[in-house]
Amino acid sequence: MPSFNRRYLFSLAASAAGATLLPNPATARPLAEILSSRRLRAGINPTLPPFGTFNDRNQIDGFDADIAREIARRINVELEIVQVGSPDRIPFLQAGRIDIVLGAMTRTIERALVIDYTQPLHTQSMVVLTKSAGTTVPINAPADLNNSAVRLVQVRGTVGVPWIQANAPQAQVTLLDNYPDCFRALAQGRADAMVDVAESVVIPMRNFQGVPWKILDEVLASFWVGIGVQKGNYSLRDALNVVLFELHRSNFVNQTWEKWFGVPMTTRIPFNPMF
Repeated sequence: MPSFNRRYLFSLAASAAGATLLPNPATARPLAEILSSRRLRAGINPTLPPFGTFNDRNQIDGFDADIAREIARRINVELEIVQVGSPDRIPFLQAGRIDIVLGAMTRTIERALVIDYTQPLHTQSMVVLTKSAGTTVPINAPADLNNSAVRLVQVRGTVGVPWIQANAPQAQVTLLDNYPDCFRALAQGRADAMVDVAESVVIPMRNFQGVPWKILDEVLASFWVGIGVQKGNYSLRDALNVVLFELHRSNFVNQTWEKWFGVPMTTRIPFNPMF
């Protein structure tokens, strides 16, 4: 697919610059500034394979990195990948340390109050990850989590946290900073289960051989996942929406998904030219 016309992008950026700078003029980088600097800073979590992972050269790679590289290529700028974790990805965006944030940024009302989202990039399905043996009590259904004997482990700032608060308030909950620590806690018998999106757990659990992993059949919820931009950065968000539309239309997103996950996306993003 052809790259964006830079003259058109600068025109779009100039027309929206005033609205972009309203929320935080000290830190926001509207589209015009990104284009003039020829640099796009993307926050990616490398502890969430295959969305983000370190390759054999100790560089951040994965589905999100491939998407960010293609976005940068299409708007003719260089990509700078900034390492972020689940708890600090939104603060990094708000502070202007990154221009966009990926890393399974599920669209929620709470997040939409403090950041803006692009159109959906992919979908996710929330499930319960546990073990078929070695738990304090048998866990065969989501309702079994609401037990004071159950030990849940969760990454701070992820969508599983509010679900647990609403549906398993009696469970013991330990919040950690990253996914590898959560999986170690489960594998070592220090926790019984976690609630997260299947796409975030299927690949990492393969790194712990010999653990009797079990994903419950029931899907707790399905989510749309977008790219996060700083609140009010409409010029950047609108340009990204056009780029994402082209990435979906050209099948780049689905091909990249299958490259990293090995299977098609469970629920594909509908082809919608209104974005």
